[in-house]
Amino acid sequence: MKKILVFIFIALMIGASYFAKDTYNPLFTLAETYRVCLIVKDDSLNEGEIISCGDVDFVYCTKEEGLNMVKKVPVTGLEFYLKNVSADEILKILKATIIEESEVQEIRLIYAYSPFYQDAVIVDGKKVNLQLALKGNEVIAGFPLILTGY
Repeated sequence: MKKILVFIFIALMIGASYFAKDTYNPLFTLAETYRVCLIVKDDSLNEGEIISCGDVDFVYCTKEEGLNMVKKVPVTGLEFYLKNVSADEILKILKATIIEESEVQEIRLIYAYSPFYQDAVIVDGKKVNLQLALKGNEVIAGFPLILTGY
């Protein structure tokens, strides 16, 4: 009986980890998202505007194209470009916890952790997988960080 329970427990954990690595991100569904950037190490993509930098490609596209691409190739990072949405709305949608906030040259930066992205970096000893840059009515959301500048 114990062996069956252990087997069921392991099967449930494997199943849960499969669903946790889903490519779903709520920012793909927001009307305010007007552009996406996928950071990939796989150069097999030939869609969107591609900028190569070292061993990675930055692939700029619409949110619909981006959603299709994340299903095709592994991404090392994602960036969403949004207009007319507040940081609070984004943080709520992403169920994110703020880790740190700062301001650089009139750009508000928020470092947070969200369950919608699996990878993370360590910032001041804390796990971070979401960075928001806010200037005026525009927001850039980077997973795990914004790599293209703001």
